Amino acid sequence: MRAAWVLALTVLSSNAFAEEPSRRLARQAEIEYYTSHYDGADISLARFDCQPPYIPMRPATAGRAAVAQALAAWRACYDRFLANYNAALPVGKSIPADLADLMTDDEMSAAQTLMSQVFVQVADDAKRQADAVTVAEAAWEGRRGDIELSARELSHQPTTAGKR
Repeated sequence: MRAAWVLALTVLSSNAFAEEPSRRLARQAEIEYYTSHYDGADISLARFDCQPPYIPMRPATAGRAAVAQALAAWRACYDRFLANYNAALPVGKSIPADLADLMTDDEMSAAQTLMSQVFVQVADDAKRQADAVTVAEAAWEGRRGDIELSARELSHQPTTAGKR
Protein backbone atom coordinates (compact mmCIF):
# COMPACT_ATOMS: atom_id res chain seq x y z
CA MET A 1 0.00 0.00 0.00
CA ARG A 2 2.80 2.39 0.90
CA ALA A 3 4.50 1.72 -2.43
CA ALA A 4 1.28 2.60 -4.24
CA TRP A 5 1.14 6.00 -2.54
CA VAL A 6 4.76 6.71 -3.37
CA LEU A 7 4.14 5.71 -6.99
CA ALA A 8 1.02 7.88 -7.19
CA LEU A 9 2.82 10.92 -5.73
CA THR A 10 5.74 10.37 -8.11
CA VAL A 11 3.42 10.25 -11.12
CA LEU A 12 1.54 13.37 -9.97
CA SER A 13 4.70 15.36 -9.34
CA SER A 14 6.28 14.32 -12.64
CA ASN A 15 3.09 15.39 -14.44
CA ALA A 16 3.24 18.77 -12.69
CA PHE A 17 6.87 19.28 -13.75
CA ALA A 18 6.05 18.18 -17.30
CA GLU A 19 3.24 20.75 -17.50
CA GLU A 20 5.38 23.63 -16.18
CA PRO A 21 7.20 24.42 -19.48
CA SER A 22 3.90 24.61 -21.34
CA ARG A 23 2.39 26.81 -18.60
CA ARG A 24 5.48 29.07 -18.72
CA LEU A 25 5.18 29.31 -22.48
CA ALA A 26 1.48 30.16 -22.25
CA ARG A 27 2.25 32.96 -19.77
CA GLN A 28 5.52 34.20 -21.27
CA ALA A 29 3.98 37.54 -22.23
CA GLU A 30 2.95 38.16 -18.61
CA ILE A 31 6.42 37.23 -17.38
CA GLU A 32 7.98 39.63 -19.89
CA TYR A 33 5.58 42.38 -18.82
CA TYR A 34 6.82 42.21 -15.23
CA THR A 35 10.49 41.71 -16.13
CA SER A 36 10.80 44.22 -19.00
CA HIS A 37 7.70 46.34 -19.58
CA TYR A 38 6.08 47.05 -16.21
CA ASP A 39 4.86 50.67 -16.34
CA GLY A 40 3.10 51.12 -13.01
CA ALA A 41 -0.32 51.81 -14.53
CA ASP A 42 -1.86 49.77 -11.71
CA ILE A 43 -0.41 52.09 -9.06
CA SER A 44 -0.12 55.47 -10.79
CA LEU A 45 -1.84 58.64 -9.69
CA ALA A 46 -3.15 59.05 -13.25
CA ARG A 47 -5.25 55.91 -12.73
CA PHE A 48 -7.32 57.86 -10.21
CA ASP A 49 -7.64 60.99 -12.36
CA CYS A 50 -7.00 63.34 -9.44
CA GLN A 51 -7.37 66.71 -11.12
CA PRO A 52 -5.46 69.41 -9.25
CA PRO A 53 -7.93 72.05 -8.16
CA TYR A 54 -7.90 75.50 -9.69
CA ILE A 55 -6.94 77.87 -6.91
CA PRO A 56 -7.10 81.63 -7.52
CA MET A 57 -4.23 83.64 -6.11
CA ARG A 58 -6.58 86.13 -4.48
CA PRO A 59 -8.93 84.66 -1.90
CA ALA A 60 -12.48 85.64 -2.67
CA THR A 61 -15.20 85.23 -0.12
CA ALA A 62 -17.64 83.97 -2.73
CA GLY A 63 -15.22 81.35 -4.08
CA ARG A 64 -13.83 80.16 -0.76
CA ALA A 65 -16.33 77.29 -0.38
CA ALA A 66 -15.74 76.11 -3.96
CA VAL A 67 -11.96 76.08 -3.48
CA ALA A 68 -12.29 74.27 -0.15
CA GLN A 69 -14.57 71.70 -1.80
CA ALA A 70 -12.15 71.23 -4.72
CA LEU A 71 -9.24 70.78 -2.31
CA ALA A 72 -11.21 68.22 -0.28
CA ALA A 73 -12.10 66.30 -3.45
CA TRP A 74 -8.47 66.31 -4.58
CA ARG A 75 -7.28 65.13 -1.14
CA ALA A 76 -9.84 62.30 -1.13
CA CYS A 77 -8.68 61.22 -4.58
CA TYR A 78 -5.03 61.45 -3.54
CA ASP A 79 -5.77 59.38 -0.43
CA ARG A 80 -7.29 56.66 -2.66
CA PHE A 81 -4.08 56.70 -4.70
CA LEU A 82 -1.98 56.40 -1.53
CA ALA A 83 -4.05 53.50 -0.22
CA ASN A 84 -3.69 51.66 -3.53
CA TYR A 85 0.06 52.41 -3.70
CA ASN A 86 0.66 51.20 -0.15
CA ALA A 87 -1.45 48.08 -0.73
CA ALA A 88 0.87 47.15 -3.63
CA LEU A 89 3.89 47.09 -1.32
CA PRO A 90 6.25 45.35 -0.96
CA VAL A 91 7.37 45.63 -4.56
CA GLY A 92 6.46 42.44 -6.41
CA LYS A 93 3.37 41.77 -4.34
CA SER A 94 1.15 42.54 -7.32
CA ILE A 95 2.64 39.73 -9.40
CA PRO A 96 0.01 36.98 -9.34
CA ALA A 97 1.19 34.11 -7.12
CA ASP A 98 0.65 31.47 -9.81
CA LEU A 99 2.76 33.53 -12.22
CA ALA A 100 5.48 34.13 -9.62
CA ASP A 101 5.68 30.36 -9.13
CA LEU A 102 6.50 29.98 -12.83
CA MET A 103 9.19 32.66 -12.82
CA THR A 104 12.86 31.83 -12.35
CA ASP A 105 14.88 33.53 -9.63
CA ASP A 106 16.53 35.74 -12.27
CA GLU A 107 13.15 36.72 -13.70
CA MET A 108 11.80 37.54 -10.25
CA SER A 109 14.89 39.62 -9.51
CA ALA A 110 14.54 41.49 -12.82
CA ALA A 111 10.86 42.11 -12.14
CA GLN A 112 11.52 43.45 -8.65
CA THR A 113 14.31 45.70 -9.91
CA LEU A 114 12.14 47.19 -12.66
CA MET A 115 9.13 47.49 -10.38
CA SER A 116 11.22 49.24 -7.71
CA GLN A 117 12.33 51.84 -10.24
CA VAL A 118 8.76 52.37 -11.42
CA PHE A 119 7.43 52.62 -7.85
CA VAL A 120 9.99 55.34 -7.08
CA GLN A 121 9.04 57.26 -10.25
CA VAL A 122 5.31 56.99 -9.48
CA ALA A 123 5.92 58.23 -5.93
CA ASP A 124 8.03 61.14 -7.19
CA ASP A 125 5.40 62.17 -9.74
CA ALA A 126 2.64 62.02 -7.13
CA LYS A 127 4.72 64.00 -4.65
CA ARG A 128 5.31 66.71 -7.24
CA GLN A 129 1.57 67.08 -7.76
CA ALA A 130 0.89 67.07 -4.02
CA ASP A 131 3.58 69.69 -3.45
CA ALA A 132 2.11 71.87 -6.21
CA VAL A 133 -1.35 71.68 -4.66
CA THR A 134 0.09 72.48 -1.22
CA VAL A 135 2.02 75.49 -2.57
CA ALA A 136 -1.03 76.77 -4.44
CA GLU A 137 -3.21 76.36 -1.36
CA ALA A 138 -0.69 78.21 0.82
CA ALA A 139 -0.46 81.00 -1.74
CA TRP A 140 -4.24 81.23 -1.91
CA GLU A 141 -4.53 81.50 1.84
CA GLY A 142 -1.73 83.99 2.34
CA ARG A 143 -1.17 86.16 -0.72
CA ARG A 144 -3.10 89.07 -2.18
CA GLY A 145 -3.18 90.28 -5.76
CA ASP A 146 -4.79 89.80 -9.10
CA ILE A 147 -2.45 87.09 -10.38
CA GLU A 148 -4.03 83.67 -10.63
CA LEU A 149 -2.10 80.54 -9.72
CA SER A 150 -3.20 76.99 -10.27
CA ALA A 151 -1.73 73.74 -9.04
CA ARG A 152 -1.80 72.52 -12.62
CA GLU A 153 0.47 75.40 -13.68
CA LEU A 154 2.80 74.78 -10.75
CA SER A 155 3.06 71.09 -11.59
CA HIS A 156 4.73 71.99 -14.90
CA GLN A 157 7.51 73.99 -13.25
CA PRO A 158 10.92 72.32 -13.00
CA THR A 159 11.56 70.55 -9.70
CA THR A 160 14.16 73.19 -8.85
CA ALA A 161 11.71 76.09 -9.19
CA GLY A 162 11.60 78.11 -6.02
CA LYS A 163 14.47 76.23 -4.32
CA ARG A 164 17.38 78.21 -2.99
